[in-house]
Amino acid sequence: MTHSPTNIETIPTETTHEGTTQVKRLIPPHGNHQGNIATMNYAWLEPGKQLTQHVHTDGEEFYFFLEGTGQMLVGNKWFDVTSGDFITVPPDHAHSVKNTENESLVFLTVRTEA
Repeated sequence: MTHSPTNIETIPTETTHEGTTQVKRLIPPHGNHQGNIATMNYAWLEPGKQLTQHVHTDGEEFYFFLEGTGQMLVGNKWFDVTSGDFITVPPDHAHSVKNTENESLVFLTVRTEA
C-alpha cells in the first residue's frame, strides 16, 4: 500500500505533559500502523519550559533533537543536548527535557511498546 506524504503544517498541534510541551503526532497512539511503535511526535519546548518528568514501563523512547539547546534527564543524570543529538531512554527510566535557551527546543520522539 502506498501513502501520500503528510506535511507537518497540516497536523494539528496538541499541548501535553501538563501544558509544558507542544506536539504534532506523526504516529498517534493506537494509530493505523504495524509494528511496535506506540507513538512518534514532533515536539517543542518554548524558552524556559520543561517536560514533566515521567516514566514508560512498557517500552523504550527515543529522542532526536532538531533545533535549539537544552538538557535531558535520563534516570538520575542530566545531559546537555543540541541539534543532531540522539538519546535512548530505556524502559522504567524517569526522563525529562528542559529548554535552557531563548529559542525553541525542537525534537522528535519515538516510543515503543513491548
